[in-house]
Amino acid sequence: MSIIRLSYLSSCLIVLLAVLSSCYQGSDSKNNFDVNRLSLQDSISKINLSIKKIRNDSNSLQTTLEQSLSSNDKINQLVLYRSLGDLHLKNFHFTSAIKNHGEYLKLSEELADSLQIVKALNVLAIDYRKSYQMDNAIRYSFRARKTADNLQNSDTTVLREKALSLNGIGWIYSMLEYPDEALNSFRQSHQYAERANHTELLADGLMGIGVAYRDKKMYDSARVYFNKSADLFIEINSRTGLGLTFFCFGQLSAKQGSYQEALIFLNNAYNTLKETSDKLNWMEVCFTLGNTYKKLSQYAEAEKYLVEGLEIAKQLNLPFYLKNAYSDLSELYYLQNRPALAQQYHVVSHSFDNLINRNETQTILFNAFADYEKAESKKQLTGLKTVFDAKTNQQRILIVAFIVIIILLILIFLIHNRYTTMKKQKEKSLVEITKLKSDFYTNITHEFKTPISIIIGLAEKLKKTIGESKSAHNLIDLDIIGRQSENLLFLVNEILTVSKIQTRNSIHWVNGNIVSHLRYLHSCYVDFAETKKITYLFHSSTDEIIMDYSREQIRVIVNNLLTNAIKHCTAGNKILLMVREDKKQKKCIIEVADNGEGITAKDLPHIFKTFYQGESDLREQMGVGIGLAFTKQVVESLEGKIQVRSVPFKETVFTVEIPIINHHRASGNPLAEETVPLPRRFEYDPLELEEEKEDSSKPLILIAEDNRDMIFYLTTVLRDEFNIVVAHDGQQAMDFAEEKIPDLIISDLMMPLVDGNKLCSHTKNSVMTSHIPIIVLTAKASDEDRIQLTKAGADAYMTKPFIEEELKAKINQLLKSRKELREKYGQVVLDSQNASPELTNDSNFEFL
Repeated sequence: MSIIRLSYLSSCLIVLLAVLSSCYQGSDSKNNFDVNRLSLQDSISKINLSIKKIRNDSNSLQTTLEQSLSSNDKINQLVLYRSLGDLHLKNFHFTSAIKNHGEYLKLSEELADSLQIVKALNVLAIDYRKSYQMDNAIRYSFRARKTADNLQNSDTTVLREKALSLNGIGWIYSMLEYPDEALNSFRQSHQYAERANHTELLADGLMGIGVAYRDKKMYDSARVYFNKSADLFIEINSRTGLGLTFFCFGQLSAKQGSYQEALIFLNNAYNTLKETSDKLNWMEVCFTLGNTYKKLSQYAEAEKYLVEGLEIAKQLNLPFYLKNAYSDLSELYYLQNRPALAQQYHVVSHSFDNLINRNETQTILFNAFADYEKAESKKQLTGLKTVFDAKTNQQRILIVAFIVIIILLILIFLIHNRYTTMKKQKEKSLVEITKLKSDFYTNITHEFKTPISIIIGLAEKLKKTIGESKSAHNLIDLDIIGRQSENLLFLVNEILTVSKIQTRNSIHWVNGNIVSHLRYLHSCYVDFAETKKITYLFHSSTDEIIMDYSREQIRVIVNNLLTNAIKHCTAGNKILLMVREDKKQKKCIIEVADNGEGITAKDLPHIFKTFYQGESDLREQMGVGIGLAFTKQVVESLEGKIQVRSVPFKETVFTVEIPIINHHRASGNPLAEETVPLPRRFEYDPLELEEEKEDSSKPLILIAEDNRDMIFYLTTVLRDEFNIVVAHDGQQAMDFAEEKIPDLIISDLMMPLVDGNKLCSHTKNSVMTSHIPIIVLTAKASDEDRIQLTKAGADAYMTKPFIEEELKAKINQLLKSRKELREKYGQVVLDSQNASPELTNDSNFEFL
C-alpha cells in the first residue's frame, strides 16, 4: 500500500508541475470570459424557448421587438433581430433579412460576444450569397472566418460556426469558378463539421466537394461525393437536400453530355423542390431544365421551364438570375426563328450589366483573401512573440521544477528499488512453493510404488510356483492381478512424470537404439488390439536410430497415443506404429496412424488443450490417463513437437518429431539398449466360459463390458447361478437384448459405440425389452451421474470397486421383484380370460 501511495503522489506532483509550467498566466481572465459567455448563451436559450410559438409569425416577432426596444433589453433585441432575419431569409425577402441580421451584428458587437459576432457574420454572408450580391458575400464570409479563427473554445457551437464560414467561402469560390480553392475550403469545412457531428453541414460540405470535382472534370470523384451527400440528406429526412443532390447529379450528367440521363435527375429535382419552400433552388433547376431541353432541340419544353424560372426570379427580384433568364430565352427565340422576341430579350438582358460586374467581384475576392492571409501572418508573429515571452517567464518556474524533479527521481529510485526487492522475494517464494509441490508429488508416488512393486513381485512369484501345479484358473486370476497392478503402476508413473516435466534436467536420459524400445512398447498392446479384433502393425524404415532419449518419457508418449488409437477403433480397423529417421533435419519421426473414428475439423485445433472435450460420442469414452494435452507437454520437454491430421473414418495420424542428439553417449560403443522381456501371459478367452452347456432353469444375464479382464471376473462370479451372454460394446448389447431377451442386463457405463446411458434408454424405450431390469457399473459417484442414470432407466447402479456378494444380492432382488410382478399380472390375465374370453388375443396379455 505504501508503494501505491508513493507512486500516486509522484504522479500527482508531475502533473502539477506540467500544469504550472504551461498555464501560469491568464487563467483567471479566460475563466471569467467563459462564465460570461455561458451566462449570455443561457439567456439566449431561454428567450428562444419563450418565442418558440411565434417564430414563424413576422408580425408577432415585430411587436415583441418593439416592446424590447422600449425596455432597452439588448439580449431580447439580439434574439428577435436574429429570428426576424432568419424568417425573412426563409421567405426569400433578402432586403429585410439583411436589415435585421445587420442589427443582430451591431448588438453582438455591443455585447462584445465573439461567438454571436461570428454567427451574425455567417448569416449575413448567406443573405448576400443567396441574393447573388457577391461583393458583400465575400466581405462577410472572410470576416466570419477571421473572427472564428480567434475563438479558442472548441465546443460544438464554435466548430459549427467555423465549418459554416468555410462552407460559405467554398460556395463563393465555386460560384466564381475557382474549383481548386473551393475544394480546399470545402475540405476544411468538412473536418470541422465532423468534429461538431453536424449531419446537415457534413452533407452540404460533401455536396460542395462533389461540385468542385465536377468543375475540375473529375466526374467519378464527383459522383462518389454526391452519393455520400445524398445518403446523409436521406438520414436526416431533408427533402430540400435530396432535391439539391438530384440537381447536382443532373448537372453532372449534362456536363458529360448525357442529356437524357440529366433530364431524369433534373425532373426528380424539380418535383422534389417544388414541394418545398426553397424557391431559389427550384428556380435554378428550372433554368437548367430549360437549357437541357434546348440542347436536345425540344424548344417547347425549354421555353416552358425558362419562363417558369423567369417568373420566380421576378418574384424574388434577383438581378443576376433575371439577366441569365432573359439571355437564355433570347438564345432560345433565335433558335426558334423568332427574331423580334430574341432581340427584345437580348436588350433586357444587357440592361442588368451595370448591376453585375464580375471583374469587380473578383477583385474584391482577391483583396479579401489577401487581407485574411495578412492577418493570419500577423497573428502567427504575435503568437511567436507570446511564446517567447512565456518561455522567458517560465525560467524561474523551471528552476523550481528541476529541484522538485530531482527529489521525485530520488523517490522513484527508492520506490523502484523497494519494488525490485519485493519482486525477488516473491519469485523466491514461488520457487520454494514449486519445490514443495514437486517434493510432494515425488514422495507420494514413491509411497505408491513400494506396495505396487511388492504386489507385482509376489504375483510373478505365485505364477511360477502355481504354474508347476497346472492350476490354470488360479494362474489366470494371478495374471489379471499382475496386469492390473502394472496398470496402476503406469498411472502412478504418470503422476511422477508431471513433477518431472517442468525441467529438462530432471529427465533420465539414456543413449541407445530407440527403435528397439518402440518395438517393445508396441508389443505391449498386441493382446489389447487382438481382443478388439484390430489389425495392429509396427514398421521402421531402419533397424537402428542411436540417440539420447528418455525411456519413461517415450513410454508415456507412445502408450497414450496407442491407447487413444485403440480406444477409438473398432473391429476391422487398422493401427500402425511407424518410426523413421530424418537425416537432413536430424530428427526421429514417430507416427501413430489409424483409420478409426478420427477427429472432426471443429475439434482438431483444440485437442491438445487441457480439459478440452470434443462433441464425438466416442470421445466421451476415454479412460483415465494424462491425455493429449499432457502428451504434448511431454513431447515439448524433449524439445520435440507433436502434430495431428485427421479425416474422420479414413485416416488419423499423430506425428511426433524428436531431435536426434547424442550428448549422453559414453566413450566407445553407445549404450546397449536394455532388452526388456515381455511378461508371460496366460491366454484365456472369456467367451469359452459362455460355451458351457446352458441350464434352462437358470436366469439369463447379458453382460455389456469392453474390458476383457472385467468380463472374465464377472463371468466367473456369476456363472454358477446364471446363464451368461457377453456383449463387448453397447451396440452389440442392444442387438443381443432384442435377440435373446435376457432376464437382466449388467452394463458398464463407459463403452465404445454406445455407452451405458444410451443402452438403458434404448432398452427401456423398446417394446421388446422395456421389462428387462438393468444394473449399471460405474466409477462415477456424483449426484448428477446417479440422476442421469435413473432418468435413462437404470434399475440399479453400483460404484466400482464393488463387493461380489452385493452384486449378487442386487441381481436376485431385481429378478425376484420381476418374478412377483409377472405372477401378479399373470393372475390378472387368467381372471380376465374367465370374465371376457375376447381379451385373450390382446397382445399385452399374450406378452405377460
